[in-house]
Amino acid sequence: MLKAAARRQAKHAPSRSRTRRTTWTLPQEVLRDVERFAGDRHQSVSSAAAYLLEQGLRQQPSPKASGVDILAMWRKSFTGLTEEERLLVDGIIVEDPSAESK
Repeated sequence: MLKAAARRQAKHAPSRSRTRRTTWTLPQEVLRDVERFAGDRHQSVSSAAAYLLEQGLRQQPSPKASGVDILAMWRKSFTGLTEEERLLVDGIIVEDPSAESK
């Protein structure tokens, strides 16, 4: 009877973030560090690893912020232009202004 009550409560309880089992192969030093971290925080190794991964991922710059996309857009927009046309876009005067007045 207690199990049935627990199941009913679990169905109505707010859902926690979904988890999924997986197997990883880690260097021994990394695993020892994670285990030490988990022990210091009184957490399971799984919880500590998830926390550390999440923190590491948050610190990674997004691809758009890294400038890679901007460079690709620049290359795409200038593809097909001649060297002279590129200079004109940059505002560089191609011809000698004194040659026009003669």
